[in-house]
Amino acid sequence: MRLRRHLLREALSISITLILFMAAATVLCASCAAQAASENITIIDSAGREVEIPYPANKVVLLTADNCELAVVLDARDKVVGVEKSAPGYAEIGEMFGKAANAGGSQEPDFEKIADLNPDVVLGYKSSLENGVADELKGMGVPFVVCECNRIQTFEKDVELMGRILGKEDNAKEFLAFHNSIMDLIAERTRSISSDQRTSLYLTGGGTTFGKDGGIEPYLSAVGAKSIGSELPGESSVTVDPEWVLDQDPQVIVHWITSSKIKPTPEPLIEVKESYSNDPVLNMTTAVKDGRVHVIGWCLFKGLRFSIGLLYWAKWCHPELFQDIDPEEYNREYVKKFLGIDLENVWAQ
Repeated sequence: MRLRRHLLREALSISITLILFMAAATVLCASCAAQAASENITIIDSAGREVEIPYPANKVVLLTADNCELAVVLDARDKVVGVEKSAPGYAEIGEMFGKAANAGGSQEPDFEKIADLNPDVVLGYKSSLENGVADELKGMGVPFVVCECNRIQTFEKDVELMGRILGKEDNAKEFLAFHNSIMDLIAERTRSISSDQRTSLYLTGGGTTFGKDGGIEPYLSAVGAKSIGSELPGESSVTVDPEWVLDQDPQVIVHWITSSKIKPTPEPLIEVKESYSNDPVLNMTTAVKDGRVHVIGWCLFKGLRFSIGLLYWAKWCHPELFQDIDPEEYNREYVKKFLGIDLENVWAQ
């Protein structure tokens, strides 16, 4: 009997000791986690600004379509607590952000909602510096980082920056390796194209084109093309009439549509192509007569997947150099590998 009581006391003593040890360990782990979460780093954003942010950011609000898609690519969707208002309409990724709050427009965010979300950081366009969005967020104690992920000149740095912010550096490297493999393929096959061999191109969203300050030249140069609007004053929405386009007589027309119009069937693209054949002026251009009018979704045109878009451009401008290349297969690989879904939509034709 005495031995049994002794053993019970020993067991009780050991149990109490274990409980106290586990409680202390829990407090210690919580303290360590809080300390890790409170670590701040200073990054240089796409506008060249120094911004201090928590690292890694665990709650972010994204005010651009490309940043939303990149969050999926980087396997960081769970960190997105708010997205810009048109996100639900994004082709292929819209439904992935069903749990994220509507944070308003990219230029007119819902500051009250963002305050409720209490994010570690908000990512958006450089134009938000000019319209006061960044200052308003700063007054709320929320850092704003310019990270656009849609300009060829700063693309790699932007992807690396978002990877750094989210603690997904390795994922960013993997995506950039895929992106650069396509850019290298284009460069290798267009290397010998001289300036006088560059294909004349009319880039448009319908009645407008890129002017000389539109930042489109690096894209055109990459695929051996030249814009008929390269000498026009203005940026990306220079209005032109059909008669002017006919006078320039482009060899190829590339018409972009918003990604929200992209569907599993080609009808939206075919409808746009037919509008050129039915136009009494534009149907006299070399591009229309030769059947070289093409339509492409914005995300491929100048969004996160622009390398795939450029592969389409290159094939449309120089089909003889890309006979064995099917750009859709690269888009299919991207969608499967980085978005985790099968390609169902028709993005270009």
